[in-house]
Order: sequence, then structure tokens, then C-alpha cells
Amino acid sequence: MSKKTTAETLKGQIKVLDENWKRALADYQNLLRRVEHDKKEFIRLSNANIIARLLPSLDIMELSASHSQDLGVQMAARQFREALTAEGLETISPQEKDPFNPEFQECTETLPAESDHAENTIAELVLKGYRIGDYVLRPAKVKVYKTETQKSQTADNIN
Repeated sequence: MSKKTTAETLKGQIKVLDENWKRALADYQNLLRRVEHDKKEFIRLSNANIIARLLPSLDIMELSASHSQDLGVQMAARQFREALTAEGLETISPQEKDPFNPEFQECTETLPAESDHAENTIAELVLKGYRIGDYVLRPAKVKVYKTETQKSQTADNIN
């Protein structure tokens, strides 16, 4: 082998090794980004799980505060809610006559739609729902206006 051929062969090998090294470095950087993203997602879901377990306590505290003249109870409920809100908790609290949205609401009962009530609208809020970002911790529980035709179609779809 001549020196020229050996040099060209070595340059080719260096080029291949350099490309492989750059590819490996890019893969490693992508891995670091993915691990960081997964870590943040795990923390977010862990926080959401803890907050979801605290929702019944929040309901009780808010109910107690609404029925109590004790400022201490009202202050404790407000501070508890503010602490959860600071962690990203948002209330899902649809109003009467809002359209029913199964993504954020759960129908607990259907009521007959009368002339002044549109079909598939909220009749009453039974229990507030909560979410963190796009993640629904608990859908709002609502009563919904339906026509008799819709009720029978819904029953047929269930069976």
C-alpha cells in the first residue's frame, strides 16, 4: 500500500468515526432532554395525584366555612384553597344553562327540558370539579336538561 492510499483510508475512517461521534452526541443530548421532560412530567403527575387526594378535605373545609360564622374556619378554608391554587389547581364550576361538556363534567341526573331550558344544558351544579392544566382531577358533577327522546336514545345506547 502506498502512503497516499493509506492516508486516504485513514481520512475516510476518521470521517466515519467523526460522523458516528456526532450522531452519538446528538442521541445523548436528545436522551438528556427526554429524561428532563419525563422527570418534570412525573413530578407534575405526582403533585396532581396528591392534590386529588386532598379534594375531599377541600370540599369539607369549604362546606364548613360556608355554614360557619367562625372566621378561623373561613380563613383556614381560604388558605387551603390558595395553597392548592398556587400549585396549579383550577376549579371546574359550570353555571346553570351552560352547555354540557363531558370532557369536564359528569352527568349525575337528567331532568326534563322545558320550554325555557335548552337541551344538553346544565340544570344544577352538584359538586365542583377540579383540574390542573389539561389534566382533569375530578369532573364537575352536574344535572343536565334532556328531552324524553334523548333520554330513551341514551338508554338504548347503554343497553
